[in-house]
Amino acid sequence: KNSSFEVTFLLLNTWLSYKENRSKSAIMYLQRSLMPLQRYNHNFTGDVKVLFSHLFALCNNNADNPSPNEIMDYFVRIEMWNGVSLVLDSNPAVVKTIGLDTNAMADLLSTIGRCCSLTTMWEVIRNEQDLLGCV
Repeated sequence: KNSSFEVTFLLLNTWLSYKENRSKSAIMYLQRSLMPLQRYNHNFTGDVKVLFSHLFALCNNNADNPSPNEIMDYFVRIEMWNGVSLVLDSNPAVVKTIGLDTNAMADLLSTIGRCCSLTTMWEVIRNEQDLLGCV
């Protein structure tokens, strides 16, 4: 990884750690704020462009965008955990498609409880009715 990506990664991951920055409007504001940099020949490296494109894809409904699953896989691969929790907050149904073993769900639910909204926790549990089978 290059230093440009590492700095951008750290700044963006920290920025996403603040609840007020995790809304669609905040992310769209960030996207608009970066446009002048690109216009004035501040060329982002390829991996930085990919990072931002995955983040912004969560807020745009373009058919060319990666799916929420692909975005989450990308954030998991680069270990941007605030990005993972953002995907879960915006698309709780993604949990159903990742094929986790029921035994691993306790750890995931614990993480969701710490990092995501209560609404996300409710949606995940609602979509995983088999977890409540023994209750």
